[in-house]
Amino acid sequence: MKYRIETVSSRIKRELFRIHPLDRQRVAEAVQTLADDPRPLGVKQLELNVYRLRVGDYRVIYKVFDAEGVILIGRVARRSESTYRGLRRLFEPGRSD
Repeated sequence: MKYRIETVSSRIKRELFRIHPLDRQRVAEAVQTLADDPRPLGVKQLELNVYRLRVGDYRVIYKVFDAEGVILIGRVARRSESTYRGLRRLFEPGRSD
């Protein structure tokens, strides 16, 4: 089953735009591989169906909806104290930062 990749809000595009182009390319390629395998070796489960993918110094926080075949990207950020803050609110319906 091939998963469809979506983003929580337009904030994700802004987060990606701030990343150096070479790192942005690596992050984009890593996210695309999730479509074939949403739980590859090396990802860490943070909460129920919420995972963290490491791509160099960057972290991609995403949620998997198996029944719908959707991967929802909630955050792309350089690792810091605030990277994992507010996980529960990150995927709330109707949220648009």
